[in-house]
Amino acid sequence: MRYFVVSLLLMMAVSAGAASVYKYVDENGVVSYTDQYTRAKPFNPVELEIWEPDQDAVTLRYTKMGNLYLYNSLYGPVTVTLKMNRQENVIAHKDLSKPIIIAPRTEIFVDQVNYLGQGKLEFSYHFSVGTPSNIQEDHSTLRPPFAGSFLISQAFNGGYSHNLPGNRYAMDIAMPVGTPVLAAKGGTVLDMRDSHDGHSTNPQDRAKTNYVRLLHADGTMTLYAHLKAHSGTVRPGQPVKAGQLLALSGNTGYSTGPHLHFSVQRNDGARLVSIPFNLQGIIPKKGVRLAGQSVFR
Repeated sequence: MRYFVVSLLLMMAVSAGAASVYKYVDENGVVSYTDQYTRAKPFNPVELEIWEPDQDAVTLRYTKMGNLYLYNSLYGPVTVTLKMNRQENVIAHKDLSKPIIIAPRTEIFVDQVNYLGQGKLEFSYHFSVGTPSNIQEDHSTLRPPFAGSFLISQAFNGGYSHNLPGNRYAMDIAMPVGTPVLAAKGGTVLDMRDSHDGHSTNPQDRAKTNYVRLLHADGTMTLYAHLKAHSGTVRPGQPVKAGQLLALSGNTGYSTGPHLHFSVQRNDGARLVSIPFNLQGIIPKKGVRLAGQSVFR
């Protein structure tokens, strides 16, 4: 008899004062999310980037023959990590602990699992968008990601919310709702969220932030967040040029006021981390006024 379990129970418990969200796998192999570090600490938690695709963007398929497949529904590559939580009388032919790269819109064969009599196999998995990169700083010529002229309200290592690996090197630009948001660099729309409306200062609403993420030729990604609902002018998989209109700025999700959140990210093999950047030679600093692009398409 074969016994196969994929543990992917998502539990979210967030409170109003939280600045971080932690992901951990407990002793039963259950994947959980919480803002309480003390609860997650015994299980070696990982701090999460909140602007990530839905967890079902990557799915696992298991056949009666013991074949494991992973499917990536996104328009960019993903890095998947499997974790064996229970393995009794089961032989896996490959080292499933190594990161697995899946190309866009692709299903791949992972391994065939053989059972020795009554076997039990239980594991969990998670993914991050992009492929692993060692780029430590973006030295490319990035354009300001908006039209107009506005002040930077929060820059690198900002104390209010720029304190996680995924957004430590990010900037917030205060601007009226409806300001054109433009591509800082040419690339492809990897993923986006466009349906949420409203905002609050409750971290529970972080997942209700509208955003666009572009994937670039060097493997880095640019993120444009807190966008106005239903304002997106692009779609996943679409190539875009530098300066092209992506959406309109907004005030959605976990936000204290209308602004654009912008960062450059890379995949470090397990998660997204932000990296330092400059905008045509200007390093983002709080209180600096940036002149945006005058022409957009």
